Order: sequence, then C-alpha cells, then structure tokens
Amino acid sequence: MSDKILYANRNLKLRITSDLLKAIKFKQMKKILLLLIFCIAFTGTSIGQEWFTSFDVAKRMALAQNKMLFVVWEDSFKTPYYVQVKDENGKSIYVDVTQNDEVNNIIWDYFIPVLMPEDEYGDLYNKAKELRGELYLSKLEDASIKIMDVNGNILNKNFSVEVFDDLPSLIKWYSFDTTFLSPFLRNYLKKENFNTTFILGSKYLDYALFSKKEMRTEIVELAGVYLKESRNYLGDLENENAFSQKLDFFEIKKLLVLNNPKKAKRLLKRIEVSEVDKINKPLLVFLNYTTFIMLKDEENVALWRDKISETNLKKASLIFKAYN
Repeated sequence: MSDKILYANRNLKLRITSDLLKAIKFKQMKKILLLLIFCIAFTGTSIGQEWFTSFDVAKRMALAQNKMLFVVWEDSFKTPYYVQVKDENGKSIYVDVTQNDEVNNIIWDYFIPVLMPEDEYGDLYNKAKELRGELYLSKLEDASIKIMDVNGNILNKNFSVEVFDDLPSLIKWYSFDTTFLSPFLRNYLKKENFNTTFILGSKYLDYALFSKKEMRTEIVELAGVYLKESRNYLGDLENENAFSQKLDFFEIKKLLVLNNPKKAKRLLKRIEVSEVDKINKPLLVFLNYTTFIMLKDEENVALWRDKISETNLKKASLIFKAYN
C-alpha cells in the first residue's frame, strides 16, 4: 500500500497509484477530489438521490458549483416530506421528496440539497439571534425548506407557503448562480474579520442589482446582515470611527439599491461634511450623485458630477439603470 492511496466509501473504492497522481494535472485532480468529497458525504449507496448529511461538505460543494443550499432538518425526513410541483398539464400536485427520484434530480439541478444535522442548530441559532429577528428565528426552527448561502444564512425567510413548499417557485426565485460572489464567500469562510465580512456584505449589495427586482429586498437584507456583523470587528481596526461612519453610509447605499432615493436624500441632509473622514469622502460624493440622478435633479447632479471618480460614476449608472 505504500505506493497507493486508498479512498473508500462503503461500496466505493478508488485506487490511484503515486505515478498516476504525478501525471494528473491540477485541475483534473481538483475535480477528482471534489467527486470523492461528494461521495464520502453520503449515507446511502444511491448517489444520485441521497442528500448531503454533512453541512461542511455541502458548503464546499455549493462553492464549487456556485449554487445555494437547499436545506431541511434531518428529522423532517423520518416521515413523508411533501412539496408542491406541477404535472405535465400544469396542475399542482404533491409529491413525497423522500420517495420521488425525479423531483430529487430536479432539486440537484438547481441547488445543493442538505439534510441538516440537528447538532448544527445551536451554532446557527446563536449566530442568528444576534443579527436577525423573530421571523428569521422561526423560519430557522420550522420544518420548511430553507434556501441558504454557504454561511448558513437563510434567504427565503419571507417566502410564504400555505401548507407545502412550492418547488417551482423556490427554483424560480432562489436558484442563484453565485459565481460573482464566490471569491468573497470563500474569503469569509477562511477567516471572519472586518475586511472579509464587510466586503462580502458590499458585494451582496452589488449582486442585488443584477438580480430580479422581486428578489432585491431579500438580497439587500442579507447584505445588511454581513454589514451589521462587520461592526463586531471594528474594535480590531486602528481607525474605528472612520469605518463605523462608512458602515453608516452603506445604510444609505442600501436605500439606493432598493430605489428609495427620497429617504436617502433625507439622511444625506443630516450629514455634516466637516465631520466626514477623508476615507469616506469619495463614498459621500457617490451617495449624493447617485441620489440626485435617481431623483432626476439635474441641478444638484451638476454640483457633484465633477467630484465623482470614474469608478463610482459607473456604479451610480448601474444603480440608475436598474430602475430606469
């Protein structure tokens, strides 16, 4: 066995000689390793149908495939678990996910399915209670389907169902391609600090602009969770007050991403320019310029146009075009 590496998972045995390992290119090896992780995380032998039972491994696969997590508490599958789907005639029917391979395959096409172990609840709850409200905590606790990002934050907390989860609607609204967010999600998973948390929140704000209008509120809310969390690390920074002010300014940016320039204007009026830290002055210019172009106030737009950088001008244009 000295010249071989043995990977095993019940009926799965894959032997790779050391000579072959040297011959495999890095990208090919990465794919093989991901496949092995994928296989090992299952509890059954039917790989095409079984859900992940390891949250950590599911997160890695979600990152690799740029998908959201499709999460149900593991105890929920001890009895039939019904979801609403459409038949070939467009009629709503109810199927048991635990027994229907076709529906499972559809879920796999759009998400990474996870049977969340009950022992993960404590960590998820303790983190959520500091940042989220009662509605979110109720969603975390119940037996419904939760669409999560790789950090365990639920996106569909506002998604209401009468009895059973509506699978076509979950696919329509929440089957995101997270390629844009991928490097920032990875950095956050590696190490949580002010930079990784703040940047991820800001990138979720940008991501909201590329998403369906109906989804922007929930994505911006998720961005706000990371921005709020980043305040926990302000004490680690030399210029704590400046970055605290930056986070205050990002509350105004959230309003602009949600097409609420009137409220943004009211908040901007309260700011004393003399009290703005130099690192935040470009951001203040951006907020004012964007607010006035969204309000189509050409007179005030002209006052800020010469002060805004080319990069921020493009960002302002992106927000404006999202609603015009």
